[in-house]
Amino acid sequence: MIFALAFLFRIALLILFPVPCGNDAAGRLYFRDTLWIGHWLPLTQALVYVGFAATQSVVFVRLFFIIVTSLSAVAFTFYLQLFASRRAAMIGGLLFAANSLLVFLSLMPYQEVVFIGLLFGSLAFYHKTNADKAHSWNYVTGSFLYGLACLTRYEAWLILPALFIANIWRSIASHRLRSIFFVTLKSATGLLWGPASWMIINWLKWGSPIAFLFQRADHEFYAWAPHGEFARIVGYIGMMIYWVARFGSPLILLAAPGIWKFWKNRKTMLPILWPVVLLLALVLIFLIFIAGKEFATANRFASLPLAIMLIFVAIGADEIIDRIEKSKAAWLEKIKKPAIKTSVIGFAFFFLIIYGAVPVVFGNRHPDFREPYEVATFLKEHLSPNERAVIVGESIDGAVPMPYQRIFGQLTFDKNHLLCSALLDPQIVGDVDNFVRKRNVRYVAVFGGGWARNGSDTLFEKFLAMASTKKRTAFANKAAIVYELPLAE
Repeated sequence: MIFALAFLFRIALLILFPVPCGNDAAGRLYFRDTLWIGHWLPLTQALVYVGFAATQSVVFVRLFFIIVTSLSAVAFTFYLQLFASRRAAMIGGLLFAANSLLVFLSLMPYQEVVFIGLLFGSLAFYHKTNADKAHSWNYVTGSFLYGLACLTRYEAWLILPALFIANIWRSIASHRLRSIFFVTLKSATGLLWGPASWMIINWLKWGSPIAFLFQRADHEFYAWAPHGEFARIVGYIGMMIYWVARFGSPLILLAAPGIWKFWKNRKTMLPILWPVVLLLALVLIFLIFIAGKEFATANRFASLPLAIMLIFVAIGADEIIDRIEKSKAAWLEKIKKPAIKTSVIGFAFFFLIIYGAVPVVFGNRHPDFREPYEVATFLKEHLSPNERAVIVGESIDGAVPMPYQRIFGQLTFDKNHLLCSALLDPQIVGDVDNFVRKRNVRYVAVFGGGWARNGSDTLFEKFLAMASTKKRTAFANKAAIVYELPLAE
């Protein structure tokens, strides 16, 4: 049921609000023909690469991520069942499936929801291994999933030492000293295969097993900017609280009774929950005191803290329902009536769905996302396979212009048919009139704004401004004008 709800909700949003949103996700679709993108861990890009190579469809890639992230909701539910009631687990699964931030990140190739699903799934199987030594496949499955989590987000690496030590400690505590060597080897293999694979890839491709740490343009240590600025620390804490409250909806208040119940039952819950509690603490320490300022504006970094808070929200909601069911108060007896109970459940479900759709709706209307989508839709409908189009847009710090990344990421044309002026050598372009004729350029899309034109951007804009240039406006919105050029005779 949880998978079906998550899947159908996301499919409906994809159909009703198809505009691709986000920056990094657009970059993944732009680089869909490669697996290795600097410091980015490879699993998410592998899903994009394989999905597009197999289908030549960007829509299928997005559908593939919808399937994977819907499975993440199932993994979250599975994990909750280890220490909470079945009802609490189902509530948690519903909250995860309909959460506004997690839904938004599920409709594009983002890492976060994939990672969260792999994390909770792997920890669930690890715990089942400790509870039932007879079924070794639990450990194999948990190790496989955790290795994939390590190949999705670096956060998974943070608790590797703690998980390793916990395995050894359990062996010592059970007085199985003779098996310590075997447990050490088993733990090292099961926990470290993911990071080891990535370091071997870095060694073979870039000449160093830790090359991923220095893939920035300035070759400085990636994401390492420790500081003690009080205003920045307080500001980020406030921003994280705002994100969790905003995307968690008013239901996040139910985390209070959930945390109380967790503390009350900590002897039974903490042995299962300690890895995610430790990970939450380490991630917050990293984001608040170590990470660079560029991490302070991306609300997707709240996805893991939010998912962990949903655990306590589910436990809190279950506790309140349990108390209502056991209460003999007259006014609560009315709520227990089938008609009222059904109405309350229906309203809560409706609220979750509407609240969960809000970021997708606003993203669909955001001009940075919608206007390149409209240009891409026009080119998809009008550009023939033997014709070319050129995109003129702002390049920030020499990067591939985002309008071009967004447009290319939505289409199936290759980079020889959908050109970007910022990537074209002005010496090769030379006489623009001759360039467009030789290459059968049918459309030139120019994104406006006060950005500085350089190189081939200037050449194309001068060409279009010339009175002698034959052109007509084929499409226009607030961000761009698409000019149609006559085909070469």
